[in-house]
Amino acid sequence: MVYSDLIFILGLFPIVTILSFFDRSTEYKNLILILASVIFFSWGKPFAFCLIFLSVFFDWAMGCAIKKQEGKRPVQAFFLVLDFIVNAGLLFVFGHNYLFVNSDLLSFEQTVIPVGIAFYTLRGFSYVYDIYKGKAEPEKNVLCLLTYMISFHLMLVGPLIRYKDIEPQIRKREITTAKLNAGLVKIFTGFAKVVLLADLFSRIKLAGLNGNEITTLGCWLGMMSFFAQYYFIFTGFSDIAKGLGLVNGFDYPENYFIVKADELFTGLVRSVNTTVVDFFAEVFGINKDNKDNHSKAYVAVMAIVCGIVVSLWYEAKFNFVIVGLFAGLLIALEKVFLSKPLGKLPVWLKYVYLIAAAMVIFGGLYFDSFYGYKKWLFALVGVNTKYTLGVAVKDAVLKNITLIVIAFCIICPFMNRLIKNAVTSFEEKSEKCYGISRITKTVLTAFVFALSIITLVVEYTGV
Repeated sequence: MVYSDLIFILGLFPIVTILSFFDRSTEYKNLILILASVIFFSWGKPFAFCLIFLSVFFDWAMGCAIKKQEGKRPVQAFFLVLDFIVNAGLLFVFGHNYLFVNSDLLSFEQTVIPVGIAFYTLRGFSYVYDIYKGKAEPEKNVLCLLTYMISFHLMLVGPLIRYKDIEPQIRKREITTAKLNAGLVKIFTGFAKVVLLADLFSRIKLAGLNGNEITTLGCWLGMMSFFAQYYFIFTGFSDIAKGLGLVNGFDYPENYFIVKADELFTGLVRSVNTTVVDFFAEVFGINKDNKDNHSKAYVAVMAIVCGIVVSLWYEAKFNFVIVGLFAGLLIALEKVFLSKPLGKLPVWLKYVYLIAAAMVIFGGLYFDSFYGYKKWLFALVGVNTKYTLGVAVKDAVLKNITLIVIAFCIICPFMNRLIKNAVTSFEEKSEKCYGISRITKTVLTAFVFALSIITLVVEYTGV
C-alpha cells in the first residue's frame, strides 16, 4: 500500500483519523497507529512483515546491550556493527531482492517485498547508532520503540527522525484544530503533486527519452521531466507524511527544501531527502560545520565513500553506484577548493552550473547501460539527431502547459518567493483580505484534491 492508493486515501487514512479521536490518551493513539501501520506495511504481504517485525526487538536489544556495556568501547562497537549487519541484510534481502534471483533460498516474488524497507532499516540503525554515540538513552518500553519504527507516516520517504527527537511526542502529544487543518492541507497538496504533476512529467519523460525518436530538445525536456517526476513523487509523499503526522499530533521536520544557488551542488543533493543525507553525512564525518575538525583530505575521501553508500542504500545497481561516485567526487571538490571560486559567480551562473551538473551526473540514473547514456549525452548538443523536437514531446507539453507552469512556480525559488510575498502582502491589507485569502486557499485545496481523486478513479476504471 502507498499513499497514492485510493484504498489508503479514502479508506485507511480517514478510518484511522476518526478512531484516533475516540480517546485522548497518547497510549490509545499509539495503539491505533501501530495497528494501522501493521495493515499498511503488510498489505498483501503479511509473511514478509512478520519476519521484518522481529528486527524491532533486535534493535531494542542492541540498544540495551550497548548501554549496559558503557565504558567498554570495543564491545559497544561490536553490538553496533552487529546491528548494522542485520539491518543491511534485511535491506538487501527484502528491498533489493533482484540481487538474489538465482537463489532458491533468498529469492521470492516482488509482490511480497514490503514498501519502505530502506527507511525502516535505516531508522532502526540510527536508533542504535545514537545510543552508541551517547546522544540518546535506550528505550525501556518496547511499545514506544515499536510506534517509532513501524509508523506508516515515515514508511515511504521518511523523514528520518532520530528517536531522541520524536520520543517526547510518542509519550505525550495532542491533536489541535490548527494541526488538523495544516495536516489536511499538506496531505491534499502532496497527494496532488504525486497524482497530477508526477504523472504529467512521466508522460513527457517517456516521449522525450524515446530511443526510437531522439531529438535535441526532446532529450533536454525528457531528462528534466525525469527529474521533475521523481521530485514531485518524493516531495509529494514527504508532504503527505508530514500531514499525517500533524493529523495524529506529531510535528515532523521538513524532508526537502527549495534549491539555493549559494549552496551549490552539495546543497542540491541535500535539498531532497534532507534528513537521510544529513544522517549519512554525520556518520561519515562530513557535516557542514565539521565539528570534529577533520582534515580536508579526510572530508574529501569520506564524501566520495558517502556518495557510494547512499547510492547503494537507494538502489544496488551499477549505474547508481557510478552516479553516487561522481556525485561524491563533485561534493568533495566543492568542500576542498571549489566552494570559494564558485561562490563568487553570479546567481544565474550558479544555477547554470547546478543544471549542468545535475544533468550530467544524475542523468545516469535513467540509463542501465553506458551506451544509452552516451547516446543521450551527445544528443543534448545535437549530435546524431535528425531534428530538434518531436511531435510526441510537443503535444505532451502543449496539452499540459497549465500544469507545467504551476509546477515551475512550485520549483523555481524566484517564482515561489514572489507568489508568497504577494499573498502575504494581500493578507496584511485588512481582515477582509485575510479572510478572502484563507477561503481561496481552502477552495483551491479542495478542488485540487477532488481533481486528484477523479484522476485516480479514471485511471483505475479506464473510463
